[in-house]
Order: sequence, then C-alpha cells, then structure tokens
Amino acid sequence: MSRHPDSSRTPYHHGDLRRELIAAATTMVEKDGVDALSVRKLAERVGVSQTALYHHFRDKQALLCAIGEEAIDHFAGKLQGGLAEVEGLEARFERFVTVYVRFALEHPELYEVLFGRGTWKGEGPESEAFRSKARASFRSYAEMVSSLQAQGWLSPDLNPLRLAQVLWGTLHGLCRMYNDGLAFTPGDVEEISQYARWLLQRLRNWQG
Repeated sequence: MSRHPDSSRTPYHHGDLRRELIAAATTMVEKDGVDALSVRKLAERVGVSQTALYHHFRDKQALLCAIGEEAIDHFAGKLQGGLAEVEGLEARFERFVTVYVRFALEHPELYEVLFGRGTWKGEGPESEAFRSKARASFRSYAEMVSSLQAQGWLSPDLNPLRLAQVLWGTLHGLCRMYNDGLAFTPGDVEEISQYARWLLQRLRNWQG
C-alpha cells in the first residue's frame, strides 16, 4: 500500500526533517541542477506535504540558502582534510588552490548554489545568513594570504586583501568557464590555477 504524503513523516513526528530535506534537496540539485529543484518535488521525494515543508523553509530561496550553507561546510571539511596532509604555510596555500578547483569541478551544481546570482541576490534572513557565512569563509582564506605576507612570502607593499581577491577571481573565473562548457579540461584548470599561484608568489619582491 502506498503511503499518503501527509502520513507520519511531518515536522511534528519527524525529529530531523529539516536535515533530511536539505540532504534530499542537495541530491536533487547535484543530479538535475538548481533550476530543476522545486518545493513540490522535494516534498514528494521525502514523503511529506508541502505544508510540512514550509514549516522549515518559507520558499525555494530559503531552501537554496540552506543548501548553500551546507555546501560551505562541505567545502570547509574538504579543505581541512587537504590542509592536514601538508605542512608549511606555502604548501598549505598551494593545497587550498587545488582543493578549491577540485571541489568546483566535482560539484558544479553546488558551486552554482554557492556563487550563483540566484543565491546572492536573494532577500530575507536566510539569504543574509548564507552571505554572512560565505563571507566568513572568504575571510579565513584572506587571513592565509595575510600570513604569507607576514612571513615574507609576499611583498609588504602589497594589499593582502586585494591579492586574495585577485587570486580568488582567477580561480572562480577558471572554474566557471569550465563548468559552463566554455573552455579547458579539468587538468587545464588545475594547471592554470597553479600558474596563478606561482605568479602571486613572484610578487614576493615586487616594489611599488
């Protein structure tokens, strides 16, 4: 006998429905893309009514922001694991570049959630919470660049925030170009990203 969508799996009887909804929505996004995600399809997939789903997410935008926050945590976990495998700030910075690129290429739809216009231009508390978490993640990366500068790896005459933004812009552009089907192979993107890191290192002796 088929189960009625309004049966026991509702927010009143399911202790972790919110997390299950995020996990199911993430799977849907990774398989079919952001545009294919809908509240109705998600409710059917998990086995709850749309009304039950709206107790946790007021609209699709709020759901996407929740997926985005989970994606930030997923990336942070990948990064933490990658950095733990190497020693030395310079080696850790190189590993950051590698982990960033591989995450973007292996999870293109999640990357779209993280940096797509639909997520960043949203309104409401969920969108602001997502943006706040994303900015905090970038600050951690910018602090790594500042540490490189403090240790003499970069010229003290350079603005570490601008350097971090330049490199991130390069990595982001490369990844988006590949994910959008414009150019490159995955190997090309990784090699070019390391050239970008190498060029940044050449600024060690730059004089303004």
